[in-house]
Amino acid sequence: MHEYHGAVEIIEHAEEEAKALGHTKVTKINLVIGESSGYSFEAVKKYFDEVSPNTMCEGAEITVRTTKTMLRCPNCNELFVKKPLMYECPHCGTPGEPTDAGREMAIDSIESE
Repeated sequence: MHEYHGAVEIIEHAEEEAKALGHTKVTKINLVIGESSGYSFEAVKKYFDEVSPNTMCEGAEITVRTTKTMLRCPNCNELFVKKPLMYECPHCGTPGEPTDAGREMAIDSIESE
């Protein structure tokens, strides 16, 4: 259900950005969703389609760029992609620590007119 609230927030932020530019319609929203964010693009899109009618975002195209989950090695400071059931740094073998990379769900950009 958090995808519903995510869709509402997407609409609110996209409308704010469009209004700041003096625009009245959002035509495209480009999202970034991390693979460890807990958000499903399909669910976000479904709820967006349900809540966007009668808003500036009605009919807007939505695209998504997925980001990989990243870990940081506390020993050598290497940032690396987390692989399933693998947490070790590929350079020194030290277990990696979580980062925010791959947890995001945000608007990358919008197009409006």
